[in-house]
Amino acid sequence: MSYDFHLFKPRAGEDPLVTARRGSRLDQNTPLNPKREAMKRKTADALVAHDPNLEIFQMDYEKIASFQKITVEQARLKFRHLELNGPEDDESGIQITLFDDEAAVAVPFWHEGKQAEESFRQIWNYLKIIHQETGFLVYDPQIDRVIDPASGYETALNCYTGVVRNFEKILPPAAKSEKPFWKLW
Repeated sequence: MSYDFHLFKPRAGEDPLVTARRGSRLDQNTPLNPKREAMKRKTADALVAHDPNLEIFQMDYEKIASFQKITVEQARLKFRHLELNGPEDDESGIQITLFDDEAAVAVPFWHEGKQAEESFRQIWNYLKIIHQETGFLVYDPQIDRVIDPASGYETALNCYTGVVRNFEKILPPAAKSEKPFWKLW
């Protein structure tokens, strides 16, 4: 479970909230577009320049092809998104995924207090960079708003911490022992 941000391409003449609510089209079964590939790479490079701890996940296209029963070339075409993560020992759990015409940023529900605030500061920097590089707008489906990444993150952070607090309230006492269940993922 994660708190998710959806970044999307605005549509001329359409209210951005209407576009955002229409939902994600994370289907990459479209023809390869060199401009879009370059935009994803440029955006990933800008994110890594800002945070050198981010790493681009290397897809194992042979395994994907075998599992999906498709050719390696079809796997490369279908799964050409870029996924950025922190190093394995990074406890932020933030994941960034760049698609042709949209992006996603997700953070797991395991941060509390100052750690949650720091994670949201970090996310806001990522959102600003993605917005600057792509022109995508940012939608927060948890609060049902298109947000300005240049403004504060307090509303989203309050929503996030409220969910984390609710997890703690509904857990049975035995589950609260050493490590919260949502940190076991």
